[in-house]
Amino acid sequence: MNDARRTVLVRDWGVDLAIGSGCAVFMALLGPFGSYFNGPLWQRILFQFGCFLPGILLYGSLIRLILGWELKPAAKWAAIVGMTAVVNAPFQLWVTYLALSIWPFLKILTPVDWYLQDLVTTLPVVVAFTLLIQARLRKRRLAGEAGQAPPTPYGLLGAAPATVLCLQMEDHYVRVHTLGGSRLVLMTLSQAMAIMEKADGLQVHRSWWIARKAVVRTMTHGRNLRLELVNGIVAPVSRSAVAVVRAAGWMSDEG
Repeated sequence: MNDARRTVLVRDWGVDLAIGSGCAVFMALLGPFGSYFNGPLWQRILFQFGCFLPGILLYGSLIRLILGWELKPAAKWAAIVGMTAVVNAPFQLWVTYLALSIWPFLKILTPVDWYLQDLVTTLPVVVAFTLLIQARLRKRRLAGEAGQAPPTPYGLLGAAPATVLCLQMEDHYVRVHTLGGSRLVLMTLSQAMAIMEKADGLQVHRSWWIARKAVVRTMTHGRNLRLELVNGIVAPVSRSAVAVVRAAGWMSDEG
């Protein structure tokens, strides 16, 4: 592992542990499942830190492992939820030991009680961290793709306006689609459309600009309208833009 990757990894885990620490303090103040009455605040903070910090390390590692499998969304979330339900069983042994070390009178709770309480607490945190880590990885992937794009003689857009089929906004980037493929550029959709101002096309969605020549047919599903393009992409049309698309004569093949 090179120094740059090591620095990113340390920063990521530092952020995750800092967020986990904030969650621990919040939960200590909240005192869920009656723990508010178990003892003074310092005991609740000690307990929550003892739960959250190892939990962040354990579940955070497993989340990264599952996201690395590049599963489809449904399979990914099924794996995340399943992993949480399974790993929560051995992890609650540590939680139970820690709680009984601070509050021995909690021995009246059964293993099922501990498991369910831990699962109710853990699952939302795991889901939140999955979304955070996923967004972090996506941002870096887009930045890497944009940074690797070779220079072209066509300025910021990276392609001759006459060859552009559509512009698709992705976070802080715009994906420029042509028949030859796509290229990610760092700019706003408004900036990209300004370059395309002389081209025959429309902004059909807050994230899409489409060239007229790219449209093969329009497709309607109830009140939803989509445009099929020559490169196989199906682009959404916002309801506010349907009238504009119709007025431009793009819906002659509607079906």
